[in-house]
Amino acid sequence: MIYNLKLIRKQFFAMPLKEANFSVRKFEEGYEAQSRLEMVAKTVVNGYNTTVENGLNDDLRAISQSISKELSGFFHEGIGMGLYALDLVSLKKKNLLVSYIIEKDKKHEYMSYIGAGLTCGVFNASYEKLMNKIDPMSGSLVLDGVGFYYAMFKTKKTIAKYYVPRKIKSNPFYLERFDNGLGRALWFYNSGEPENIQKTINTFPEKRRANIWSGIGLAATYAGGVSNEKIHELKRASREHQIMLAQGALLAAHTRHTAGNPHEDDSTINILTGASGIKCHEKALEFKNKFQGSKSIDGTPSFQVFLSHLRAWLNHVNSKNGNHSYEQEEHKLVTDTI
Repeated sequence: MIYNLKLIRKQFFAMPLKEANFSVRKFEEGYEAQSRLEMVAKTVVNGYNTTVENGLNDDLRAISQSISKELSGFFHEGIGMGLYALDLVSLKKKNLLVSYIIEKDKKHEYMSYIGAGLTCGVFNASYEKLMNKIDPMSGSLVLDGVGFYYAMFKTKKTIAKYYVPRKIKSNPFYLERFDNGLGRALWFYNSGEPENIQKTINTFPEKRRANIWSGIGLAATYAGGVSNEKIHELKRASREHQIMLAQGALLAAHTRHTAGNPHEDDSTINILTGASGIKCHEKALEFKNKFQGSKSIDGTPSFQVFLSHLRAWLNHVNSKNGNHSYEQEEHKLVTDTI
């Protein structure tokens, strides 16, 4: 019976690995980062397929432990995607995703929630329903996953026609998080090429560009795939949005350190933030603990307040280092946060 159930799940829910190929996605090919980014995407798909086939059992845990530490975050993104898919189709209304993160693997909470957001996009499911069940700080990453889904799988209308789901479009905070996920997808879409990334982002309405650049910074740091020379080019290409690019890089470092799989080489983080990966993680942890459990601070979503404190700190670090290219938008926060 269990074997038959696994076959049914595999038949109805599994995704072919070829869906991660740039040729299938119609992404830019022939660049330095392509093979790395295709492998990353296939690791997410593999995590999803393994999860929908096995469900939440010892086999899933054993397989997840066999994945290399460096790629484990991507596999857990797939696990989050798979568990929430099973939650949505379960007749017993299980909460596999939440149970897994709370009881088994909280260190991969961030990537799992992003994966669940992908599933919300696939199934056209309510992201708010899921967000109401989980911590309001990390729960906003569900929207990041939704944005990533639309840019990866509904590429033409999302990137060429700037489509945004109506409910997200009408909520500025939701749109910020959606655009962060869209930005992560653009790292794949443009195969990590700074000039092409800049051209693509510049086609978007100006008010959306900053948060898209933040997503680029996160993907460039977390997924990588390019040389330090390209990262320097990327920083120059971001121009007035360097602070947002740095914000994304800091969040990537925090995510990896939280999961116990930090990059051995901090060069991308150093270039984009002016600080080490561990220092970025410690600062993020400090501010996260300050706002943990709060949905809003004086009417502003707590995650937005958290990010504004991170930008203040990044500006402070780069001012000390003699780098005056960042926007000085958070002056009023610096004295409160450093």
